[in-house]
Amino acid sequence: MTKRHTLQDKLAESLDRANRKEAAKAPKVAKVATAKVKAAPTGGGCSKLSVSLFNADVERLKAIRAYMAQRGEMLSRSQAVKLALRCVPLSDELAEALQAIRSEDGRKW
Repeated sequence: MTKRHTLQDKLAESLDRANRKEAAKAPKVAKVATAKVKAAPTGGGCSKLSVSLFNADVERLKAIRAYMAQRGEMLSRSQAVKLALRCVPLSDELAEALQAIRSEDGRKW
């Protein structure tokens, strides 16, 4: 069977090459997912959340886990995220961090 090289085939191949090249340039994103936990007997509940993190965020998560490990506390990724959320102060630094995230992300928000 011979392969036909029509203009449409050539355009499709060119588009595939361009998409692969663009994907290689894009910032790498690691995903961290938390597991859904059954509601506590006291009536509290949990929500499942899937988060995409940039490499710098994953490194920070590892640093949090390593710091707590030095203190004798072995944390899961989910526990480290919860700890970080509960410890972050509500300040102008949040707006600055959001701007940094937006510039790193490159998508419209």
